[in-house]
Amino acid sequence: MNDMNSVQPSELCQEFARILGATPSVINGVCTATRSRTNLHPIVLGRRAESFMFVPQAFSFENIDREGRALCLGETVILQEEVNPFISVLRENGIIVTALHNHWLFDEPRLMYIHFESIDEPLNFAKKVREALKVLTNKELSGSLNVFRPSNKNAEELCEAFHKILGGMHTFENGVCTVMDSRLNIKPFVLGRRGRSFLLLPQMFVFESLTPDGKALCSGETVILQEEINPFISKLRKHNILVTAFHNHWLFEEPRLMYIHFIKIDNPVNFAKDVKDALGVLTDKVVRF
Repeated sequence: MNDMNSVQPSELCQEFARILGATPSVINGVCTATRSRTNLHPIVLGRRAESFMFVPQAFSFENIDREGRALCLGETVILQEEVNPFISVLRENGIIVTALHNHWLFDEPRLMYIHFESIDEPLNFAKKVREALKVLTNKELSGSLNVFRPSNKNAEELCEAFHKILGGMHTFENGVCTVMDSRLNIKPFVLGRRGRSFLLLPQMFVFESLTPDGKALCSGETVILQEEINPFISKLRKHNILVTAFHNHWLFEEPRLMYIHFIKIDNPVNFAKDVKDALGVLTDKVVRF
């Protein structure tokens, strides 16, 4: 279950985040630095999709050895034309590119997501990633302006109900409700190192762009084991939830970790109940290699 906490980030963690222009936090005992690409204003299924779910940048380090090197992970939303320049800088700095793909369907502009990892000193990793991030545009980019006008009326109350159903920890800000948890029963190794980062073990569910009819853009993602994928997608489809992607995010991990992403325009409470039903097929037994 959830082991997220509010431990004060160490000086090393704060400097790691400062280099990356991100906000430091400690999640599952792991230094995690997050920010959003706020210059991107995508539309998904005709709704504004500006939450962290859609425009994330996240970085973490953990399991530091005697030489000061750690398991370092990173990911960012990225535009199609930015992909190869970004990859080139990562590879010039010896960072392993582990995945490049969509997370969503029916998005405008087309959003891609890139994931990368390295065993490195955290501040060295942060500096290398900062160099790569410089190739990303800071221009304001939006999807079609012909979208529903959101209404935040009753959204905060709905967020409480949404969270109560799905568990974990939650935030409500600017009309966006976010619920976060971690599948800590899964005990993976990546590049030979034990990992507990939220980037490895996420469960996240969001609703935003609520309209007066009580419906919102609802989205979700979870880490998932290979044998769980088809039972889970069958449950999602039973509830008419759109499966938008399932794939790896990392390489050289044990057990094999997959990630699934899904969306629906729905009443948030109904969506939460349907997702909770689907989550019931996932094992709560300890899984270790």
